[in-house]
Amino acid sequence: MGLIRSFSSSYSMYLVFEFLDATLGSGVYSTGFILALEMVGLNQRVLGGNMISSAFAIGQVLLALVAWAIPYWRTLTRVLYAPSLLFIFYYFIVEESVRWLLSKGKKKEAARIIYKAAAINRKELSPESIKQLSEDPTPTPNISIINGVTTSIPIDETPQRSLFSQVLRSRIIISRLFICSFWWITVTFIYYGLSINSVSLAGNSYVNYILTALVEIPGYALSVLTLDRFGRKSAIMTSFFVCGTALIALPFIPNELLWLQTCLTMLGKLAISMTFSSIYIYTSELFPTSARHSLLGFCSMIGRIGSILAPMTPLLMAYMASLPYLVFGVMAGCSGALMLLTPETLRLRLPDTIQQAEAMAVAPRTRKRTDIIVD
Repeated sequence: MGLIRSFSSSYSMYLVFEFLDATLGSGVYSTGFILALEMVGLNQRVLGGNMISSAFAIGQVLLALVAWAIPYWRTLTRVLYAPSLLFIFYYFIVEESVRWLLSKGKKKEAARIIYKAAAINRKELSPESIKQLSEDPTPTPNISIINGVTTSIPIDETPQRSLFSQVLRSRIIISRLFICSFWWITVTFIYYGLSINSVSLAGNSYVNYILTALVEIPGYALSVLTLDRFGRKSAIMTSFFVCGTALIALPFIPNELLWLQTCLTMLGKLAISMTFSSIYIYTSELFPTSARHSLLGFCSMIGRIGSILAPMTPLLMAYMASLPYLVFGVMAGCSGALMLLTPETLRLRLPDTIQQAEAMAVAPRTRKRTDIIVD
């Protein structure tokens, strides 16, 4: 769609293919992110997620460099979109998520991938693992372990409700969906807003854009250092408040201190970049495997409201030069406060069912590591 758009003969044709490009391609990043997260183990989630986010930042730097070298939009579009045709071959290279296959009952395909991974990594599977992979699944009662008390839940013989129905019936999942959607609106609004407004800073606009992209990488490094040490909620809440404080302080900085204004802008971009990467990971951990991609995709879709509004923020400068940054700061503070309404997911395995995701809402002071529902 991007290549066809470069040959547009009218503005209407350009808009049509811009729309199709976004419609068909916007889910690629979230799909790839979830696939990668489900491929790695519990201790590698944060590192794996932030490696992908760092690659995204490097892509932005390359975008600025290519745009600097090729300013004509038709040629630039063709240079940027032509390599994406190579991704068709990923279908033959990248394996499906084992966790997703198991959640859909496709045990043989999951076993094939696990055996292949073991062979490539020269690892031997335990006899228990081989037995689980080779035997046909037999109905077993669910076991619920809550506060150290083990209870057996009989198998429900009635037909299961559809996934959509299960989500709608869960007030916990629905409330998380609304909270996560507001987070996504906030992070996309601030993230893209700061990137767009960076070209209005003093100096070369291409260099400014590159700097706002490069400052993301330290933000992702902070995410790696803090998410597993201090927990998801504390780290993300702090980054929201740091971002909000830095941006709200901007209007009170004299114009003579241009270097300080630039530093605060970069600090805000660093903090929101850390938040953006962390929100991807945290949102993935809040929802079950059976609905993870759909619900994260919904949050990402609602979050596009923020990226739609972000290009409008420079217009606010007509009323007050720092008004966009004040709006960014207030939204960051509100999102940080909403972190109080969601559970901590540090060192908890990814939930596979709606019931397991709901069980994460147990208050941290009463929840133990065994306080999860195990199928």
